[in-house]
Amino acid sequence: MMKSKEVQSFNAGGLLTHRNNVDVKNNSVDDQGTIPLRYQDGMGGIDIEQVRRDQRQAQQQFIRAILRHLRRQR
Repeated sequence: MMKSKEVQSFNAGGLLTHRNNVDVKNNSVDDQGTIPLRYQDGMGGIDIEQVRRDQRQAQQQFIRAILRHLRRQR
């Protein structure tokens, strides 16, 4: 019983679980299962450095969003 309440509250969304479906669709693998152009290197592989830069940027944006949220709570 308790788990079902936790799952419901998690699925309800919130600061950490809210996603913009347009962003998710644009950044995910397309219908044919290919690597998005942004992450392809010139030899048909994955540009790991670009992936890492994007991950680092996403982490920084997340931290900034949390800090903004906390500042508004004061």
